[in-house]
Amino acid sequence: MAKTFDLFTFGETLALFMTTDTDSVITAQNYSMTAAGTEANVAVAAHQLGLKVYFQTKLGPDELGIAVSNKFAEVGLETKHFITCENYTGALVRNHGGTQPFVNTYLRRCSAGSTFAPADLDEAALAKSKWLHVTGISVAISDTSKNAVIRALEVARANKVGISFDLNYRKKLWDEEIASTTLKSIIKDLDVVSGGVDEYEIIFGSKDPEENLSRVAALGVKTAIMTAGPGEMRILHDGRRFDFTPTKVKLVDPVGSGDAFISGTISGLIGGLSIEDAIAQGSKCGAAVAATRGDWALMITGENGVLKAITSGVLNV
Repeated sequence: MAKTFDLFTFGETLALFMTTDTDSVITAQNYSMTAAGTEANVAVAAHQLGLKVYFQTKLGPDELGIAVSNKFAEVGLETKHFITCENYTGALVRNHGGTQPFVNTYLRRCSAGSTFAPADLDEAALAKSKWLHVTGISVAISDTSKNAVIRALEVARANKVGISFDLNYRKKLWDEEIASTTLKSIIKDLDVVSGGVDEYEIIFGSKDPEENLSRVAALGVKTAIMTAGPGEMRILHDGRRFDFTPTKVKLVDPVGSGDAFISGTISGLIGGLSIEDAIAQGSKCGAAVAATRGDWALMITGENGVLKAITSGVLNV
């Protein structure tokens, strides 16, 4: 089957309100507004890298939903297949983190995005894609969304679509025991699994990071990537273990950098890079986002999934 799309992903999109005048939601009077969501961030970064991306989300019948949809249109992502339902568009409010620790306030219980269900999936588009990306957040936010992830994995496997899974454990969404039981039942026969060293420990149960990598590989995962913030990454690829030292930058806003990392990595794989070069590309993309404010990697540009430039000047590439 000829593949129409490079990357297919779906998930909840939130309206992100970030303080601009002070570094506290308590005292701020002014905010910037954009769209955010882990799969949305991945979709935008892959689009910036020159891939043809099919991203699905659900929004409310409200002006906030229109505003969020417009943000995708502004960067050139197709929105005509976005779904509108009766539930409201979710939101995230946070400080910009210049001088204070980040504090997130989520307004998302029963949001439009959380109602995503298997029937909402564009299975025809997924079947005609080279790669599917899904995350633990979409598994956590509702049973219907979890079932959509399970169905998407079934469709991808049946149509020989590459698959990546970002653990993305969020303690505000579910507890550790449920997350571990649920994700271990879903994660199998995948091309890439990515997550932080703490996330691996929560989901796969060992205090030994090496044991957790082995446990993931035993589930039929080709490449297990374990990040550690600015520290050295551990990678187990086709039985071969190696480390990678991430690109170093002055940290401004780490939110969204993990999404840019995995997007840069899988985009590189789609574009034909080796696993080493793909991870190096992902590291540069993640670092670029961490060195600027906001979740979207608009400073990143590329062709056919391969990095061409990072235009903000925060990195020499």
